[in-house]
Amino acid sequence: MKIKLKLLLFIFMSCMISQSLFAQEQQISTDHVVVLKRFVQRLNDPNLATDVILSQDLITSKKLDEDLQEYLLASIDEIRINVQSKDIKQLEYLSFAQAGRKETNDIDLEGINPQQVYFVRYLKRFVFAAVIRDKKIASFTLVSKGNNKAHFVFY
Repeated sequence: MKIKLKLLLFIFMSCMISQSLFAQEQQISTDHVVVLKRFVQRLNDPNLATDVILSQDLITSKKLDEDLQEYLLASIDEIRINVQSKDIKQLEYLSFAQAGRKETNDIDLEGINPQQVYFVRYLKRFVFAAVIRDKKIASFTLVSKGNNKAHFVFY
């Protein structure tokens, strides 16, 4: 009888721990989607300057030289044009785990934690992917790909 009670207690404790871990993972996922949605809404706002989006929504190094900053601003503008041409109400926000094999197969994670990678999809088509860290966009991919893989660049 003691063995059954211990087994039952073990099963109960295991369920409680796994529920807690799942709830934590869900909260992180929800927080990341909120960050991504805010970024998309700001990209869609034509009255918001691109350099404001860069300074408030993206993580960059303190010593971003002028050429890299110009490239990053142009990259944000490219994504911005892409997002503004869509009905943002129809955009889907997917975690790396939720995305289909086609989207994830095209991404070279290069050591990036997959739990930080999210996709924006429009009518079943890939728009862009982003790495989210510390409640900001750490990197994103554009449509152009090298060696058949999209690479994340951190500034």
